[in-house]
Amino acid sequence: MPAPRLLVLADPKMLPALAGGLRDGGRFDVTAVSLADAAAAQAAAAGTDAVAVFYGGPGAPLAATLQAVAPKFRERGGRVVAVLQREQAGQRDECFRAGASDLLFMPTPKDQFVERLAASVALAFGAGDGAPAAVAVATRSAQTRLDRATVSTAGIESPSQLPLKAGETVRLSWETFQSWGLVVRGGPSAQIRFAGLTPDEEGKIREWVKSGAQQQPAAAPASPPRPAAPSPSPQRPPATPAQVTPAPQRSTSTPQPDSTPVRSPPAAQPSMGARAAPVAGPPPGFMDRKPARPQGRAASAGPDVSPASSAGAARAAPALSPTPPQSPGARPAPQSSNGDGGLSTLFDADGATPAPATKPPSPAKPPPPPPGPPWPVPVAIDVCKTAAMHLLQGKNPGRDIPTNVTASARKLTALLSLGERASIEKSGIDSHFVHALGARIALEVATAEGTRLASANVSPTVDAEAMASLTKLADEAAGRLQKEANAAIGKGEVENLQLVTAASASLSRDLLNLKETGDRFRGFGAAPRLGAGALDPDVVLPGQPFRPKPLSQQQTLAPVKPELRDFHGLDERPGRAKGVFAVLLVAACVGLAVYSFHFAIPQHVEVQASSAGPGVQRIDITGPAAVVTIAPQWLTASETNLPKLVRVLRARQVTKAVLMLANGTAAGIVDVAAGKATGMPVPAPN
Repeated sequence: MPAPRLLVLADPKMLPALAGGLRDGGRFDVTAVSLADAAAAQAAAAGTDAVAVFYGGPGAPLAATLQAVAPKFRERGGRVVAVLQREQAGQRDECFRAGASDLLFMPTPKDQFVERLAASVALAFGAGDGAPAAVAVATRSAQTRLDRATVSTAGIESPSQLPLKAGETVRLSWETFQSWGLVVRGGPSAQIRFAGLTPDEEGKIREWVKSGAQQQPAAAPASPPRPAAPSPSPQRPPATPAQVTPAPQRSTSTPQPDSTPVRSPPAAQPSMGARAAPVAGPPPGFMDRKPARPQGRAASAGPDVSPASSAGAARAAPALSPTPPQSPGARPAPQSSNGDGGLSTLFDADGATPAPATKPPSPAKPPPPPPGPPWPVPVAIDVCKTAAMHLLQGKNPGRDIPTNVTASARKLTALLSLGERASIEKSGIDSHFVHALGARIALEVATAEGTRLASANVSPTVDAEAMASLTKLADEAAGRLQKEANAAIGKGEVENLQLVTAASASLSRDLLNLKETGDRFRGFGAAPRLGAGALDPDVVLPGQPFRPKPLSQQQTLAPVKPELRDFHGLDERPGRAKGVFAVLLVAACVGLAVYSFHFAIPQHVEVQASSAGPGVQRIDITGPAAVVTIAPQWLTASETNLPKLVRVLRARQVTKAVLMLANGTAAGIVDVAAGKATGMPVPAPN
């Protein structure tokens, strides 16, 4: 089977090391392209099976690169994997919303990184031991609940079928956990891989699964109904601890609904923060304890109040407490796993009044806060369209339109362009622009209400069905705009296409604002103060003060780890040696130019002609050569005038001279070293 073709997008400095490391072992056929070359990335993505985008860069942010590559690539079934550093965990949700299929964190050992990348590309799912849980699976448009799911360290598996395609990204939530997931298959049984987990989150899930898998066999016999044990007679001797079943028996008259997941008793339920207490019976290890002090009151099982009888009652009470039959609606009282308060409740089976405790009992667990108001409350699109048409026609929407709808309609209609207004006036309320405007008003009403609740420190309950209906409303409006855009392209109507594109962009922006508001209420949206991610521990909850990080923690550099050996030094900046060398090179060039101009090039000098004898009009000297301008009379007495001229030229270090007449005609050449002149015209005889 050929190796999958992998396109690596990263900073140019990192490409050689990344490509070489991923090619080792023949797991991938790697093609490396720079993040800055968008055209080359688009062209290379057409011939690959998966894309890995590393870190991003100053000119090419990671989310923008994913938005440019992911849509078309994922439509044909490819995988887009984003790679972040651990300090970039706040960008995780943004990367998934931009189109990432999976997300990996660095630093990671090379072999482990390549193994995880190969498993993500191949949609591998390693089934293993897991714990049962009810898991909610949410997409952009719908939410499904898997009541009989099994959570393992690899992901979620359920015998139920999901209407999802392989490679689709979903949001998972169960118990106190929330995570992103990558669908391996939707049917006949659903399998979903965990995606984008940090090492800390992987450890928490592993501990949760391990605790649930250990407690699951002990909790299984309690699920089938059995008749309650009869009350013991006074003549019957007390049961030994080995004959006592710690877990209480549920009444057969209260059947559990099929949709509710079968959960283990509180003793078998794992917890992230605290250990749950057993439902009934003594706490673990109680039988081996010795009483700290004699009991101050008589046990209800016998009349003897002596310390010895109290100790005997302490051993007999665990066997007698679970035996009386209970009514169908009655439940055993909660007990603490430690402390005097938890031990005293073991002796209150027959209504005895507890004695005053020597130390104050542990504070009771506060009840959970009441659920907030449901949000969002969808508004009918017909009401939004009617309000928009009244405002566009200059009319008052009237009392039948809610106030919040009128306010949102005024805000959005004021931003419409002239082209959209003209199209609406021409087509009326059936226009595609009116449909899109009505959907935008419905989204704006929900977003404004969410902002108001957030500013009032109210935590509403997010209604998944209402969110799905608003998303469906926006998708229908976007689909109608897409049909109009296709028609405008076919007819060549450029102006109409621009109007439809602008309306579609505005609709997408309003839908994104609504989803961000919902994510913030669910607890995995970006924190407004710190910009943290979904599961970031630095998220500031409502009502808590801002907690800035210490300055020393911000300035401390992370130590280099051994697993960074293959990728270390790729993002280091060049030193200052090159800059200093460039400055010295420029200074040398300038000095050379100055020297050449002032010293290397011969200087032009003009000498006074009077010292060279009569008939010499001008002497121009340039280095070892000279040009002598003479009068015609000088030639007639050249034998007398030549020695004077030679002396002057020798004094100026001239070796050769050219004799020129005033009209520019050459009159001869003088060899100053020999003191002779050649090429002079012969004077005419008298």
